[in-house]
Amino acid sequence: MIASDSDALMVRARETLRARFRFDDFLPGQSAPLAAILAGRDTLAVMPTGSGKSLLYQLPAVMDEGLEPGLAVVVSPLIALMRDQLRALAGRGIAAAALHSMQDDDEARAAIASLVASHARGQARLLYLAPERLAQPSTQELLRKNRIKLFAVDEAHCVSHWGHDFRPDYLALREIAAGLGAPVLAVTATAGPRTRAEIARLLFPRPPEIFLSSFARPNLSLRFARRRPGLRQIAGFIGRRGDSGVIYVNSRRMADALATGLARQGFDALPYHAGLDAWTRGAHQDAFFARRGVAMVATIAFGMGVDKPDVRFVLHVDPPLSVENYYQEIGRAGRDGAPARALTLFTPEELARRWRPPDRPIPEPVVAAEDARRQAMAALCVAPGCRFQALLQSFGEESAPCGMCDHCRGPLRWLRRAGTLVQSWRVAARSRLFVQDAAEAIEATDCVAESFTAYAPGAPAIAEPPLRVDDARLLQALKNERRAVARRLGIAPRQVATDVQLRRLAIERPRRPDDPLLAEMTAPEAFLRILSASL
Repeated sequence: MIASDSDALMVRARETLRARFRFDDFLPGQSAPLAAILAGRDTLAVMPTGSGKSLLYQLPAVMDEGLEPGLAVVVSPLIALMRDQLRALAGRGIAAAALHSMQDDDEARAAIASLVASHARGQARLLYLAPERLAQPSTQELLRKNRIKLFAVDEAHCVSHWGHDFRPDYLALREIAAGLGAPVLAVTATAGPRTRAEIARLLFPRPPEIFLSSFARPNLSLRFARRRPGLRQIAGFIGRRGDSGVIYVNSRRMADALATGLARQGFDALPYHAGLDAWTRGAHQDAFFARRGVAMVATIAFGMGVDKPDVRFVLHVDPPLSVENYYQEIGRAGRDGAPARALTLFTPEELARRWRPPDRPIPEPVVAAEDARRQAMAALCVAPGCRFQALLQSFGEESAPCGMCDHCRGPLRWLRRAGTLVQSWRVAARSRLFVQDAAEAIEATDCVAESFTAYAPGAPAIAEPPLRVDDARLLQALKNERRAVARRLGIAPRQVATDVQLRRLAIERPRRPDDPLLAEMTAPEAFLRILSASL
């Protein structure tokens, strides 16, 4: 981009904001990174969910006055995210295109044709791509035929979290961006100091300007509690107010059982996971957005791109794998600014398995980062002070007590804080006992799911057909890898992947790293390596 006077550019940017996006003014935190982008400087913007990150690349893409015309390339991790943004842009009359693996030949040809059309015929201003598609030489050749005025990476924390093994094409983005010669923009809502440093190192050809917005969510109250058997605790939190919300679980079995149990108690609860067929997933997602009071019981397959403004609660039946995942998932509540609440349930046993003993050998850097994220999430569950203050400290932000969480409100708050402090000591002490093989550890996933099976409809077991010889060999290799991952992370094997998931991997052998079956697993990159070796 070639910038003239920066003040004049921002005036034009506000005019474009009103004319094309129909907003009166920028949201807090948008102006400063947008000014850097319009001036042609590499930029990393870390902004909380709902703060308008996508505008940082959408507005420059359609802003012609004062800038040279060209195409904005947007790297996005999920096809669902691309489709959501294309729908929103179409509603504003902004031409955009996407290239991804779910398109048929005609759709791909139409997308490519829109890149070379004249402005009068609706030339695409933005092109959405997955990193795997961008890495193809034919795609890069196509881009070189266009003038690229901005190279944007959405959900940029994926560069750090997925780039090392699971989706290695993320690590090629830095070289591709340098070859295109365009300014680079990275946006994310979930990046602590470690992740920000990795994004800057792995993605940018030059050191970027970094803009951090506050992670505080004054309308969101946080609560953590020890998980109790059965449905009473969960049903009590949801209440009978007719609120919409998301309940996150760590297995498909648990999603089905919990949704059925809640439905039998009169709640409008629906399961969502990658094991459901596409029609059912779509119908349940449509119901969640269309009906008031739907509780979506979901695995992480119901993840990035959930943009329903009136979600009033988020409940984690199991703690997420990292503080960054936790922040992103609770961020789906209260996006309209009205009060919302989040509850995370845990057992001391599962926290102890995540808590790395001090005498444990330090593994390689990537594994050390995974370890640190899990330990940080376990520590957050038993942090004795203000919950949101502890959460913000994980992102390098200092704050006063929130006044909203379970440690800040109510006459028993000091008693709850003292109880949490004692619990943290017990978890730290118990973690030293979990030195046995993870394969022999208590499998919390099955224990929790079993407590809901009394509410699930009975069904006769369906005999699985026998595996072919090569599928059976692959399944054994996948189980061996699961055991190694579980031992490395100090968790039970079935918390890495279930037998049913591994059997499906052996039969279907997915090759795409964004396949929903892989995305639901812990350390999916390990299984992707085994699958690739089976070719």
